[in-house]
Amino acid sequence: MIDYDKDGDGIAHIVWNNPDGPVNVKSAAAMAAFAQAVDRAIADGTVKGVLVRSAKRDFVAGGDLTALYAAATPEEAAALVGGIGACLRRIERSPKPFVAVLNGSALGGGLELALACHHRVAADEPALRLGAPEVTLGLIPGAGGTQRLPRLIGIAAAARMLIDGKPVGVRDALACGLVDEAVPAGQLIDAARRLALAHPQARQPWDAEGFRYPGFQPGSPEAAAFFGDMQAEVQRQRPAADLAPHAILQVLAEGTAAGLDRGLAVEAQQFARVAVSAAAKNRIRTQFIAPGAVRKAARSADAAAAQPTQVGVVGAGTMGGGIALVAARSGIRTVLIDQSEAALQKGMQRIARSLASAVERQRMTPAQRDETLARIEATTDFARLHGSQIVVEAVVEVPEVKQSVFRRITDAAGPDVVVASNTSTLSISAMAESVAAPKNFIGLHFFAPVDRMALVEVILGRETDERTLARSQALLKAMGKTPVVVNDGPGFYTSRVVAAYTREALHMLGAGISPERIDRAALAAGFSIGPLAMGDLTSYDLLKDILGSLARAGRGTAADSQGAMDAIDRLLAAGRVGRKGAGGVYDHGPEGKRVWEGLAALFPPQAQQPAEEEVMQRLLDIQSIETAHVVAEGIASDPLALDLAAVLGWSYPTFRGGVLANIDDTGVARFVQRSDTMAQAFGPRFAVPPLLREMAATGATFHARG
Repeated sequence: MIDYDKDGDGIAHIVWNNPDGPVNVKSAAAMAAFAQAVDRAIADGTVKGVLVRSAKRDFVAGGDLTALYAAATPEEAAALVGGIGACLRRIERSPKPFVAVLNGSALGGGLELALACHHRVAADEPALRLGAPEVTLGLIPGAGGTQRLPRLIGIAAAARMLIDGKPVGVRDALACGLVDEAVPAGQLIDAARRLALAHPQARQPWDAEGFRYPGFQPGSPEAAAFFGDMQAEVQRQRPAADLAPHAILQVLAEGTAAGLDRGLAVEAQQFARVAVSAAAKNRIRTQFIAPGAVRKAARSADAAAAQPTQVGVVGAGTMGGGIALVAARSGIRTVLIDQSEAALQKGMQRIARSLASAVERQRMTPAQRDETLARIEATTDFARLHGSQIVVEAVVEVPEVKQSVFRRITDAAGPDVVVASNTSTLSISAMAESVAAPKNFIGLHFFAPVDRMALVEVILGRETDERTLARSQALLKAMGKTPVVVNDGPGFYTSRVVAAYTREALHMLGAGISPERIDRAALAAGFSIGPLAMGDLTSYDLLKDILGSLARAGRGTAADSQGAMDAIDRLLAAGRVGRKGAGGVYDHGPEGKRVWEGLAALFPPQAQQPAEEEVMQRLLDIQSIETAHVVAEGIASDPLALDLAAVLGWSYPTFRGGVLANIDDTGVARFVQRSDTMAQAFGPRFAVPPLLREMAATGATFHARG
């Protein structure tokens, strides 16, 4: 776990070497062993300097998130970092030089460890990253990161790294003073030894009398202006319930104005408070625990299935081309089919542009781009599908067109081929009736843009068998996708809940609530785009088809759709189809969007507009109610997967944890009571399924509480 050695020059080597995995995690056992090694080196009179190294590909990762998730009180959270915090202070107070040897990335707790060392030497490698990403997990650094980083590189630079959570490369780290040297990987240890021997009397600059921060000083007019601007930015961009960025700014302002030890105490207090907040629990669960659980479930399902050697994709449009690109990029031979050479050429041009952009951003080499393109065969000949183990259909959402494609796929590829439909709404079970082997038929709902969206909704038809699921998941694993498995039903899961969100916005629009208030409430809740702005992008003729189909099915909140459908009809009758036409709720011009001036005549505004909080609650709760219906109907059952899909699929605010976390965080009994009140005020769509009343009566929750 922690190896210790001493060489002939009196240099001690403390080497992190986790025996249980590829990454050095700051578990309780590892931190205790590290602290013991540090104390040993400090106490040994023959030790002249200490190199802190890693035997893994990267330096040291962050703390044990599983343990942190389980912490129920601030005191429990504080105890998890108190020991390492004290150890790091002993390191920097030691007169013996400690040098962090960064052979790979140092993020979070790993960077905090490196900051406490007197010197840092990094391998000059393009992939090496240094950063403080704690904010992306709803946390703040808890082992001195908010205090040592600004003292090393300046308050402004540190604030940006801490609040944005974005790591920097080794060259930028060298330029800002985050590392002392960047050398070829093979020269790391020699360079670190040289640094240690050249500075036998170590002292951190912030422990020296007369220390001055790089850049402006705390308490200066520049500092006051900086913190004022940053506070306004954070308040504008990050909801108050997402505690971490606000806490980071507070800790920076208070801690940098005091000595280091006082700053560390302020950080420890805020870390403990933030770590047990709902936002932190939600982020850790959704971004760390849920992906691991979903991947584990997928591995169990696809254990007996081999990765396909050839896949087919029918339809070279935006979705089909994206699927073909990701499959080929994953090393799989891909046959891309379309009905015309012109469509194929257009699709291949999109693929080539995407690959060229990846090369430009240094995400792949020119050679990898060429290899990817070489794996794609673009053709109009369905016979070329022969040899494909799985074929994904990605043509227009017209059942008759799709059914014709299915027949041609099985004729060309054979009866054992897995046929997957990339559909967002059409019934998998119904379409399976048109294929020779319904057990080999499955839905794979990819999200756009395919090359950037991790989620794939896997839809099981009535007759889809386990082997087909396993073979499909083997493909998705190879493509680097996160599969969330659901059963067939109108709108499946993702389309159904997004429809509920959009439908509620249209209900409110039709009732005379200001579109700016509706969209602003969504942004305040943490969504990246308001539902009416999204409706304009989707277009109201398409939304009429989608929402109308779900209304006819009459399940869940869609049973109460009339107000929303009327609002769409009025928009379409006025020629307001959306952004693709003359405009929709908004006019769209070169200077951005503004509410269409004829909207007030179409939807007379309420004299007394509701509070933004009420609008926000309606938009959030309707999604949770719809998801509860999905669970109650047996469409899906795994709360971790459903909340993960909400975050990955339609950018549900991560700090809120997901649609079911919203119910848990409110309290199931309180959520039911609030829904009953809204059902009386706004309509029966807010009525909850019996499942939630049963959970309220028994005290059950969707997620185990940390």
